[in-house]
Amino acid sequence: MDANQLWHIIQLQIETIKKETDAMHHPVLERACDSIKEAIDKFFSEQITLGFPHPHPRSRIYRSEPKTWDIRDSNSKEILNLILKKAKKSKKNPICVFDLDGTLFDVGYRTIGIIKEWLNSDASLNFDKSLIQKISKINYDHVGYSLSHLFENSGFDLRNQQIMSVFSSIERVWKKKFFDGVSLVHYDDTIKNSLNFVKTIEKNNIEIFYLTGRYWHSMRNGTIEQLKKFNFPFKEKNLILKMNPFEDDQLFKSEQIHNLSQNNEICGNFENEYLNLAYMALEAKDAINVIVDTQHSGRPTPSLEIPIYRISHFDEIE
Repeated sequence: MDANQLWHIIQLQIETIKKETDAMHHPVLERACDSIKEAIDKFFSEQITLGFPHPHPRSRIYRSEPKTWDIRDSNSKEILNLILKKAKKSKKNPICVFDLDGTLFDVGYRTIGIIKEWLNSDASLNFDKSLIQKISKINYDHVGYSLSHLFENSGFDLRNQQIMSVFSSIERVWKKKFFDGVSLVHYDDTIKNSLNFVKTIEKNNIEIFYLTGRYWHSMRNGTIEQLKKFNFPFKEKNLILKMNPFEDDQLFKSEQIHNLSQNNEICGNFENEYLNLAYMALEAKDAINVIVDTQHSGRPTPSLEIPIYRISHFDEIE
């Protein structure tokens, strides 16, 4: 029910009451009616769209997967078995490569945390209180791939100049804090069961590598702290971050996969971004290449004849 429907119902009730009361009381009823309408308008102006139920494939809210790929929907237990079988047959050192953001870690909490910091800062005082009240109701269920998707999921129209002004203010803070190497430690959580999955891989004598588009200079220390915080299998030499923040992720990651494949057998390769996985898979054609379907940018992808596995989540390992 929206504000107009509710207001229509109340008006009908008021008209009914008028018929049953003395005319001298009608002005009072009309003033009460005006107050009720004002309260209704204020209430609805501060509401946001309900989020999406979880778990759900947030990546598909805006973007669909590459139509021409051979995508095989699977589950993490089946993927685990495929990787273990491949590792047993390996003639080189078996390894498994994992992306971090959107693959092992849920960065939606980071975005929500940064928005809350903005709401508690002086910057928020420059905007209309009712709009700030509305923004304060944004929660995890509204999270999408980007900050703009989050606002759209919440029912905000970014074509509106006032809303865009607030969005731009939040975005400036978000861009600074999202990549500062501190917020990720403070806010991120693991994607459910991802830790146990990685540990199970390692227990089967498969070496773990983390290949991420996070920036070496600003995010390396925070990334190490984060991996240790959640007790992920970790060797410093097996953490690969991007030295040049301006380098395209897909080119950086494909080069690193090429380098890793020289002396290792890449048994498993996990990524949430289709474009990145496309370039990586071309350098690891025999690996079990897996999309973790959390969120992705929807950037155009090249055609790919290699089978790609996809999982929506990590299953609990008994």
